[in-house]
Amino acid sequence: MDIAMQKERILIVEDETNIAASLKNILSDEGYEVDSTGDGLDALEKIQSDPPDLLILDIWLPGMDGIEVLKSVKTFHPEIEVLIISGHGTIDTAVQATKLGAFDFIEKPFSLEHITQSVKAALHQKKQATVAGDLFGNTSLPLGFDAMVEIRERAKQLSEQSAPVLVLGEPGTGKEFIAQIIHQQSQENRLPFIKLNCKIRKSENIESILFGSSNENVTADKTLDTTVNSENKVVFLSNIDALSAGIQKRLASADTTTIAARIYAASSKNLEELANEGSFNKTLLERFKESSVCVPPLRDYAMNIPSMVKEFLAAYAQKMGVHVPKIDEKVYSTLCNYDWPGNVKELRSILDKIIIASTSRETIVLRDLPPEIRQSTRVWDAKIFKDSNEQSSNEPEWEKQFIIHQLRNNGWDSEKTRKSLKAGKKKFAEKLREHGIRLPVPSQKQPTGQLLQRTLKRSMVLCGSGLHSGIKTGLILQPLPPNSGIIFGDISSGQTIPAHLQNVQSTDYSTCLRKGRFSVATIEHIMASLHMYRISNLLIKIGDEAPVMDGSAKDFCSLIEDGEFEEQDALNEEIVIDKTYSFGSKENGGPFISIEPADGFIVSYHMDYPEPIGIQDYSFVFSGHDNFKKEIAPARTFGFMEDVAQLTKMGFASGGKLDNFILLGDKKVLNTELRYPDEFVRHKILDIIGDFYLLGKPIRGHIHAYKSGHTQNVGLLKTFVESQKQASLQAS
Repeated sequence: MDIAMQKERILIVEDETNIAASLKNILSDEGYEVDSTGDGLDALEKIQSDPPDLLILDIWLPGMDGIEVLKSVKTFHPEIEVLIISGHGTIDTAVQATKLGAFDFIEKPFSLEHITQSVKAALHQKKQATVAGDLFGNTSLPLGFDAMVEIRERAKQLSEQSAPVLVLGEPGTGKEFIAQIIHQQSQENRLPFIKLNCKIRKSENIESILFGSSNENVTADKTLDTTVNSENKVVFLSNIDALSAGIQKRLASADTTTIAARIYAASSKNLEELANEGSFNKTLLERFKESSVCVPPLRDYAMNIPSMVKEFLAAYAQKMGVHVPKIDEKVYSTLCNYDWPGNVKELRSILDKIIIASTSRETIVLRDLPPEIRQSTRVWDAKIFKDSNEQSSNEPEWEKQFIIHQLRNNGWDSEKTRKSLKAGKKKFAEKLREHGIRLPVPSQKQPTGQLLQRTLKRSMVLCGSGLHSGIKTGLILQPLPPNSGIIFGDISSGQTIPAHLQNVQSTDYSTCLRKGRFSVATIEHIMASLHMYRISNLLIKIGDEAPVMDGSAKDFCSLIEDGEFEEQDALNEEIVIDKTYSFGSKENGGPFISIEPADGFIVSYHMDYPEPIGIQDYSFVFSGHDNFKKEIAPARTFGFMEDVAQLTKMGFASGGKLDNFILLGDKKVLNTELRYPDEFVRHKILDIIGDFYLLGKPIRGHIHAYKSGHTQNVGLLKTFVESQKQASLQAS
């Protein structure tokens, strides 16, 4: 008889709802059980709770991009086959996905025949691995398993028995892993391990798989193979407490050997209490009494966390072939003191996120941890602050955070804060200098909400084409902890480039960054948007070039607003221009740019171009991201016909289209209506705003530009930085 198998299950991870819906309908008609989600992190949650047989995965996803999801799946669920789909991929991305274990890389738009053939081929390969007994040969042990001596010994004992096994423990403790470990060591280890999540699965579906459809009272799913041979399967019932009362009763009274070669079950609930309340079948619980195992919560063996983290990082580095940062001792201390309500699952999830955000660093430090972990363990927690207003009563190591906390409580009024701390003016000023706490100069022209660093509340995705490469590309914005800065990451290799002036490679036709082998071009529009929205910390996963969209920064503004920015527990210090700096010369009509002291941020640009542009002047006075979005962001890239032809010969402007580029020729605009009469000068200001954010901080000063391009913009920044270095050396 055939092995009793449930319908093969597919999870589609695709944020374009029309594509996800089409795939779901097509594959459901082919006889598969299909679920979908549009978020990478949500996909991992679904996989963790009820792993599918096959994953169809887009690359450009919010939450966690497709390459990172693939890495995680192949690390912790290597038995799942993965098909990568993308309309904005490159050869490098396809090669990387294949190296990481993807079965196939399918480029959009794809044909119905191609996708169905790839699905069948991937599932066939999975079946072959199952028959060969390799399905769980590489299953990763849960973090810290080696440290749980009693659990290892208990698992060994249970593997030598044949009775049903019940694994108990809090959510995230690794109950399924423990069940699989027992299964791997047992005599039934070559049989398929069929996982049924009782909280998610329909009762009819579970009953049909367990008992078959021979009982006329059971409404079976007709797409399931219910020609049951109990000797050919092992069943794992997760969240058994959610099993319907009818199935519990039937399972309690049945001879389990007629259902499966062995039954495993798991629950995060107190089943004895549920049984006493009448919510769980007492007879069924009794059947597990002599063969149960309780997995302890992570906090009970928290002293092992440092070794667990090192174990995880070593495995990650070996599998991915990448360098992973070291861990600061304060990070280990904080992790050990955290309560870990999500247990090992939460620890693993946090380590994944930290590695993704910190690949360019040598050391992972305290600020790289999520706020909920730092705030729950650090000694300067707000609960402690409420109990003390005396500055002298607090330890030196958290004094700075205490002062910042008090400043925030007092609306950043330094005099009010000083009085609440009962500190003298001289002493308070010394403390501010000692801890590097700088308060922006008060100004009516400068909005007051820019005192703290910002990131986004959630990940966001945007797809388009590169202006100069013409290649389909995209970007993913991911939040970062305070003091991380703006970092560009390669979607394929995982390499990163901080958006710093020293990483500028070229400024010929756009601003291009390079570090090692990874480079990214045309960053000025996204950087301008981040500058004006005061986003301080963000990871931008990207291909070789930022998508040009409609040639402006309008879509980037919408993307940031959709992601919602949030303030962080760190100051966002402005660069206050103290004197005039300049680059270039106006003699003979050459390009020139300068910056001088001002109360706020102002950019004034003078253009003198051939017709139809002519002479244009515009001054942008920043008063908040709204006036940037209205006055500057919609201004598009432009070029003259003869220049575009030359760029094309040189391999640039391949992505310039009639809807993302203002084309000029014969003294007129050839392809579009202008959004402003002076759209050209506004776009030059947009480029300046983007280039100036390579300093990494908002600026207080007035920029004057004449015919300035990326080369002059970056030249002025280098002049300013070098002058600051010289001044610092003289002061020391």
